[in-house]
Amino acid sequence: MMLIPGHFWPSTATVAERKAVESFLNERNIRIETLNQPNLDVNLAALTPECRNYSCGVVASALELAADWGATGVVVNPGKTNPVFPASLEKLTECFQSSLDILVPRAAELQVQLIVKNHPLSWLYKGTDLLSFFNRYGWTSIGLGYDIANAAFGRDPAVDVIPQLKKHLSAIYVADTPLEDFRHDPLGGGAVSFEPIAQVLESIDYRGPSIFEIVSADPDRAILESASFLNKFWRPR
Repeated sequence: MMLIPGHFWPSTATVAERKAVESFLNERNIRIETLNQPNLDVNLAALTPECRNYSCGVVASALELAADWGATGVVVNPGKTNPVFPASLEKLTECFQSSLDILVPRAAELQVQLIVKNHPLSWLYKGTDLLSFFNRYGWTSIGLGYDIANAAFGRDPAVDVIPQLKKHLSAIYVADTPLEDFRHDPLGGGAVSFEPIAQVLESIDYRGPSIFEIVSADPDRAILESASFLNKFWRPR
């Protein structure tokens, strides 16, 4: 579920609206796997402490909502830097770690995962770099979400990377994209080759969720057609 105004935003929702979603989920026996927060106004690696504090507050409210609704995790990315005048990796690491030091204890308290996702506009986006970072920092309340379209556009070889993430892989995000433009299109029209990725996921016995993240003016049709395309060689269990 997307956390953004127009879908759902915690601070603008009333208690009754939050309860209504909770009741709907319980009545229909529906489980939300993840709450996904687009990282347009949030930067967990911001150089300014004020921006990091704001960002941590926004993510913490999402963690609390996830706990209320029984969601597995809240998706975040490590943040971004100024591409014209980028901060050093050491400084970005320090800033991101300071945000994690606030959020990880809260996630543990709420029994919700922080699912850190690869994103090519982030300062830390390749799967093996995320793995190395958290091998140093620690994995308490942390999982990794691997986005196939993000990986393709970021030139991160998913077939080689996914097996290395096996132990910490919490979700696979599925969409297609060309390499010259960054998009999340219906499957089958872009540069992503899904069959070898499906084979790799089968080889590591992946049993987590496979989540369509497709941008379309006709989303119902796009998702159904993408599911049909994917099921030719990949049947999530």
